[in-house]
Amino acid sequence: MDSDSLRQTILENSRRRVAEDRRDCYWLYVVTSCKSEPNLQEPIKNPARFPWHEVKKVDHYYLSVDALTQPMQVKELTAAYKRPGIDG
Repeated sequence: MDSDSLRQTILENSRRRVAEDRRDCYWLYVVTSCKSEPNLQEPIKNPARFPWHEVKKVDHYYLSVDALTQPMQVKELTAAYKRPGIDG
């Protein structure tokens, strides 16, 4: 599925707050078909009136498969220990 078929637009959280606070003077400008022939749609006054869907970012972690398949290497530092009164 290409991005043109999704036909979605987003507002960052800070922009959405401004849109909600300034309904009388906030406009949304949407450009479609950006890959082929860009087309500016009719500007939308007060976009906060539409049913926006909240998207929450999920933090995650990843592990390289190579980390699981390569043998683990243990390296120990050798330190010169001297026992007082015994090693001189």
